[in-house]
Amino acid sequence: MAHARGDRVRLMPELAQRLIEDKEKHHRGGLKCDWRERRGVVISISRVADSVTVLWDDRASFDQWPVRALQKV
Repeated sequence: MAHARGDRVRLMPELAQRLIEDKEKHHRGGLKCDWRERRGVVISISRVADSVTVLWDDRASFDQWPVRALQKV
């Protein structure tokens, strides 16, 4: 499934769960966000690098993720 600029996305559920489990295992400060619930907007797509730039709803900075790590909401 191709992403387009402006699409609403979230992390694939399996990846989100792994991020949460890893964070709980290695950090005592607790979770700052629940990756299963986090949503964002696609800002740009790089076909060459197979990456998508996402602006998450609760952040001011952008993150880059592989295309396969995201799904449309």
